[in-house]
Amino acid sequence: MSINLHHIGIVVHNLKPAVSKYCKAFGLNVKSIKIHRQYYITGKGEEEEFDYAFLPLSNNCFIELVEPVTEGPTKRYLEKKGEGLFHIAFESEDIEQTISDYQKAGIPLAGKTPTEELLSVFFHPKSTHGVLIQLMKKDLLLPDGSPNFDVVSQT
Repeated sequence: MSINLHHIGIVVHNLKPAVSKYCKAFGLNVKSIKIHRQYYITGKGEEEEFDYAFLPLSNNCFIELVEPVTEGPTKRYLEKKGEGLFHIAFESEDIEQTISDYQKAGIPLAGKTPTEELLSVFFHPKSTHGVLIQLMKKDLLLPDGSPNFDVVSQT
């Protein structure tokens, strides 16, 4: 089974200044970075919206900057912990097998994408030594962070 680091998520209060700062630090053209808005439902049925941007570091490895827009787990995390590391995301060629492997290791799911097809899941930091881990289906996102509709067959 192949599992690869895809991105490191950083939660911020204000996305645009953070994008500008990171672009300057990494030598990226800020105009080439696309800001997206995402709607998410947690495993407990809680809804939230957030804005995000993907900054390329190397071949298929990114920094994701995340700004919560509505109340929800991301905003509570930001209010409680402040800006900083939010999650680490991996992608898997066989997401269902990888989930099974994590669960056998004692790492339960915390939430998943609210889609018919299994696209992305989260593992609770209480079970992963303080780090929220995201597991995504391989090639789920394009390099700018947009959904890859060739992979997302059902939403």
